[in-house]
Amino acid sequence: MAEKGSTVDFRSRVDQAKINLKSWNFFEWITFWGIIPALLVIICALPQHIKNDYFILDTSHIWRVQTYFLNAYTHSQLYWHLIGNVAFYFVVLLVIFALENNRRRFWIMVCSSFFLVPIVCSFLTIFLWNIFGQNTTSQKFSGIGAALLAYAIFITVIWVDQDRLETLDFPEFKAQKKILYYVVWVLLTIMAAFIVLLGIDLGQFLNAGGFTSNGIAHFGGFITGLIVVLLFDVLTEKRKNFDQIMGIAIVIGILWYVHYLVTIIRLVKGLK
Repeated sequence: MAEKGSTVDFRSRVDQAKINLKSWNFFEWITFWGIIPALLVIICALPQHIKNDYFILDTSHIWRVQTYFLNAYTHSQLYWHLIGNVAFYFVVLLVIFALENNRRRFWIMVCSSFFLVPIVCSFLTIFLWNIFGQNTTSQKFSGIGAALLAYAIFITVIWVDQDRLETLDFPEFKAQKKILYYVVWVLLTIMAAFIVLLGIDLGQFLNAGGFTSNGIAHFGGFITGLIVVLLFDVLTEKRKNFDQIMGIAIVIGILWYVHYLVTIIRLVKGLK
């Protein structure tokens, strides 16, 4: 009976995903699937000198404050930079459109991803390179993509296991099914750790094709997205234990990443 119940439950989740996909209106489809990708293509097609002066973040010209925001929508390379970021964005957006049924959460998350995350990533970039004592330029949509990825992962967890997440807060569940209660706790802790480890992995400074990825912007985007969606969950849902697990994982992840940055800074400065 349990297996049949779980099968029916999974099918109901799939049916809900289908309903979710059909629930988005024309404005939402055209904005996120059409206008935003088109905007990225248009900016990419601008003359390079215009992008250098008005769009690309340059830590040696920090008074160009408009670049704090615009650099997050700027690419100078069509293949693979722009195409790769847009393809990743479409995959993550499809997950969000399929699994999200809370419009308020959706609009809070996309507004924070498209407007807050670029500023956070820019300040983190300027701060780090100031510590390095070096200058750099930054142009990317990947910080926004990382924030949307964190959002997509969070709602995927809720979509898959919403019932168990809520039962953790019921004292009677712990009293009657103590072993299952602690098993779920352990599994959720491992899951939260993997989510934050993904953000840390995105935050690595990797050299590819002669360019070094801006790891701190990727990590900043991912963690900002995760913090915002977690705060929304804390304020609107009854998943206290789950939210506590995620909050602790985020704090540990940030501390680990700070340690990683200290190591990078010492290497750059030639310190032991």
